Amino acid sequence: MLLPYLLTSKMVENSGKILSLAHRYVPTTIQNKFVLYQLNSLVKTFMEDGELDFMEGKCAHIQLRDLPANWYFTKAGSNIVMLDEPKEKEDVSFSGTVDAMVLMASQKVDPDTLFFNRELKISGDTELGLEIKNLIDQFDLNLLDKPFRKILDAWSNHLLSHEGRNSNA
Repeated sequence: MLLPYLLTSKMVENSGKILSLAHRYVPTTIQNKFVLYQLNSLVKTFMEDGELDFMEGKCAHIQLRDLPANWYFTKAGSNIVMLDEPKEKEDVSFSGTVDAMVLMASQKVDPDTLFFNRELKISGDTELGLEIKNLIDQFDLNLLDKPFRKILDAWSNHLLSHEGRNSNA
């Protein structure tokens, strides 16, 4: 029992370095497919209920400043799709460190807290940004692949315990 805990602990402690290496050596197309698969898993029921219609023809930009990684998303038909670049300027942009995005994605620190602590920047169409932020708050993380969900949980717990933050949970 101790060995898996120690391995997980070491992985989490070095997650930034591991992610940076993966970002450098794993082909971008594979990274993008993974991100898009997880995102479409989370939004499937919202898509079916028409709750993502507000994204039709809009472009949301997600930037991880410390990797660096940039993703552009829009709604096309019944899926969220990733664009290589926006056709024009993106409508809204979310920018933050990997750690800030992990805390937001894990739903342990809400985006408002990250925004007011200047760890998350939102620019562009603020109404669209609020709709996306509210959607993120409603994601059912159990829809993520179990190994990814466990890593996200362990990483966010590690960040919370080492930064003296309070979680939402």
